Amino acid sequence: MKLAGMKAKLAGAGILIAAAGAAVTVGAVQTNTGSVPITNARCRVWLGNPVTPEPGHCTGTFTASTPTASPTASPTASPTASPTASPTPPPGAPHVLVIMEENKGYAATLGTCSADPYFCSLAAKYASFTNSHGVSHPSDPNYIAIDSGSTQGCSNDSCFGPYKVPSLGGQLSKAGTPWDAYMESMPSACFTGATSGTYARKHNPFQDFTDVGTPCHDLVYPGSSALVSTLNGSSAPDFVWITPNLNDDAHDGTVPQMDAWLKANLAPILASPWFLSYSATVIITMDEGNPGSTNQIPTVVISSNGAGKGSITTNISHYAILRAIEATYGLSFLGAAASAPDVSAFFG
Repeated sequence: MKLAGMKAKLAGAGILIAAAGAAVTVGAVQTNTGSVPITNARCRVWLGNPVTPEPGHCTGTFTASTPTASPTASPTASPTASPTASPTPPPGAPHVLVIMEENKGYAATLGTCSADPYFCSLAAKYASFTNSHGVSHPSDPNYIAIDSGSTQGCSNDSCFGPYKVPSLGGQLSKAGTPWDAYMESMPSACFTGATSGTYARKHNPFQDFTDVGTPCHDLVYPGSSALVSTLNGSSAPDFVWITPNLNDDAHDGTVPQMDAWLKANLAPILASPWFLSYSATVIITMDEGNPGSTNQIPTVVISSNGAGKGSITTNISHYAILRAIEATYGLSFLGAAASAPDVSAFFG
């Protein structure tokens, strides 16, 4: 386009272009377009009251002459679409859900995929940590570890504390982050007995630490429909833990039974606004593998940032998952979480 034509079009758009011959000053800034080709203009002056230069473009001093005004056609107003308000995440977002399975280990689950097609489909679609390990045997030390960054010296399944050290539950409570831990088949909320039917306290670490305080956050798992209703409600927790019962977590039950439970109970959550409308992460992991030195377990991270990542070979344990949860909520790292690999990039 020729220079004169470009000037006319720019003038019509409300942009004043100085021409060669006289110094032009806007406020304390001198324009420099007078001696620069229009296609390379570094300074544009917007008409208005007051007249101001476009920030970040007007530098240096150039001579310019007063431009000849070009006739400007009256613009026709264009209709403006009404903006649609975006939902604002509630205080305490993002959302994190942990589901803790039991005992069967990596080889019997994601290592073969013959018995757990739903779990394997999630591993293929999101991030699957194929070098993930429990920190000890038997169950209880692993639950204590993921909640506090240490086994706290526990080496059996009856380590019920009370531990007077910081824990994840206590951190969340202190930070004002809404959270709940759901225990399937627990006879009543905040039940403190060691066992009841297919509920086992050794799979519930949150009652073992005194810093959680009141109110108690240990609730009876209400089933998928009721839980989704709660998660989509105005008082939804931001952090959620679920321990299935001894049959559904594969401790006493089978891998196909665990897989069926996951499909029936997790799929509705993944389709809910609690997961889809926020920066949300679901972790499916296992306390320990079969007895042995490797203690390999399945760990799958389901999130937008985990989507499509497939197999991740980083060597992690429960401490890395604890660290990522704490990083997500801006909490300090407890115990061994401080030196664990950072996998928080897969969250959210």
